[in-house]
Amino acid sequence: MENDERDSFLRQPNTAVLATVDAKGRPHAVPVWYLWTGEMFEIIGGKTSAKMRNIEANGRAALCIDDRGGRPFHVTAEGPCELGGTSTKEWRLKLHTHYRGAEAAERVVADDGHEHQRFMLLRPERWYGWRAGNR
Repeated sequence: MENDERDSFLRQPNTAVLATVDAKGRPHAVPVWYLWTGEMFEIIGGKTSAKMRNIEANGRAALCIDDRGGRPFHVTAEGPCELGGTSTKEWRLKLHTHYRGAEAAERVVADDGHEHQRFMLLRPERWYGWRAGNR
């Protein structure tokens, strides 16, 4: 897959699965929404969630984005992951608009839910994927 094709796919509102490893070496995988900047994935989650604790302990993650509509297809990015500060209302609105549209996003972010979330940034070092037949 060419980089342009990959980037186009990653800019679509796909649900991804974030995989981390806890302090005892156990895998943890959860669905997440993300924004792809062209260089990194921006993800938010609960400040005290398992994924945030795992990133704090290990600093690495993998993100698998798959196409569930057509032929089997996925792209996985693996690399260092760093935690940022508290999410902003503006960023949460941007994420929800990307996935749900402007009207629904406005309703969702009307509260202060962003104050209980923080940023996570995944910078891919390694890419891998699979697709069945021609895409």
